[in-house]
Amino acid sequence: MDKEKIIIFGCNSLSIAVASELKDRVGELLFVAQDKACIESMAEHGYNALEVDYTDDDKLRELGIGQDVSVIFAFSEVDSRNVFLTISARDIDPEVKVIALTQSDDSANKLRAAGASKVIDPYEISGRKIYDMLKRPLIAETIENVVFGQSCLNLSELTVDKDSFLDGKRLGTLELSRHYDLVLIGVVDKELGDEFIFLSSGTDHKLDQGDVLVVVGPPEEIERLRQDAAA
Repeated sequence: MDKEKIIIFGCNSLSIAVASELKDRVGELLFVAQDKACIESMAEHGYNALEVDYTDDDKLRELGIGQDVSVIFAFSEVDSRNVFLTISARDIDPEVKVIALTQSDDSANKLRAAGASKVIDPYEISGRKIYDMLKRPLIAETIENVVFGQSCLNLSELTVDKDSFLDGKRLGTLELSRHYDLVLIGVVDKELGDEFIFLSSGTDHKLDQGDVLVVVGPPEEIERLRQDAAA
């Protein structure tokens, strides 16, 4: 496996999990954020971490973009920052691989237009999509581990039981990300023959007994939702 120099931009659970996966497996890994407390914490855990204003092109060049950086993870939770970073990095080095996180279809389109190599949409993520999107084994394995249970997040199914607080609710009113720190991917509608309905499709599906919610999030949050739904 070729040793690469990779930079991860952004400070959140996903970027930290990716850093953990890659730390000992690439030639050089740099963790960059604009959150001083997070940078200090990452440095204490042995990561090469810098607090950098990455809206400054000169700072990006000093980090090695345009020289020896082969892959960038644009993982800010603010879509506009990821778009700006993608544009800047592409302008400095048209060959650098940019893997960007998005929170909406509109931002995903902007990221692609800005030149992102791959766009990760947590609302429609799946194991097959990840492997199709990311051809490099190292990157594919990293994202798959992070998202599907070998790191900070799990993909899980939750069946709607009779008399559960979920029974009769509409997808658009659940707000699981606010109440449980979970991302709702969609629902399997048993009445429609196991049809999967993505939340992002805009269909305001009414949940019924036997429907199956598909969520991504920390294991403890999934278990908390499961217990609440059973109660």
